[in-house]
Amino acid sequence: MALNEVHKFELFDAYDIDENKLNIDMVRGESHPEGQYHIVVEIITMNEKGEILLTKRHPRKIFGEYWEITGGSVLKGEDVLTGAARELEEETGLKANPKDFIPIFREIFYDGIFRGFFHQIDTSNQTFKIQDEEVIDYRWISKCDFIETICNDHFVPHSKNRILRAWANLEPLIFCE
Repeated sequence: MALNEVHKFELFDAYDIDENKLNIDMVRGESHPEGQYHIVVEIITMNEKGEILLTKRHPRKIFGEYWEITGGSVLKGEDVLTGAARELEEETGLKANPKDFIPIFREIFYDGIFRGFFHQIDTSNQTFKIQDEEVIDYRWISKCDFIETICNDHFVPHSKNRILRAWANLEPLIFCE
């Protein structure tokens, strides 16, 4: 299997830079005209113990074996919050109410509109199950170690940079004494 073959055929809705839907389909991996974007979600998940979830990317993905927060593209027909909840459940097995996601950033990166969310979840009655073709490992880290961990460990660089730029919005949610 070649690099990035873990991604199956996926369709996305195309949006303009202001997130107005363009009624155009985008296909993962295919080129498209400038000014068309798809939406990508990234979720910082904190459990009832105040720990933050990190997952390790599959080696066949770009930035394989790097750590990251949960994320992925919003699929055709999904709204942003439903896409975020689906990605969290697909990659980790954790079920979340889309209404519980708190927005922390929005950034343009190449052809993606990246929407970042914070989410608190009670994992005591849930089963964690990683999606084998996307994730190879996971760990919960102390919220007090979050920034140091993403800066020092093998962490997806552009995701780390988005988190650091959004720190003013995120810090009050994960404040560490």
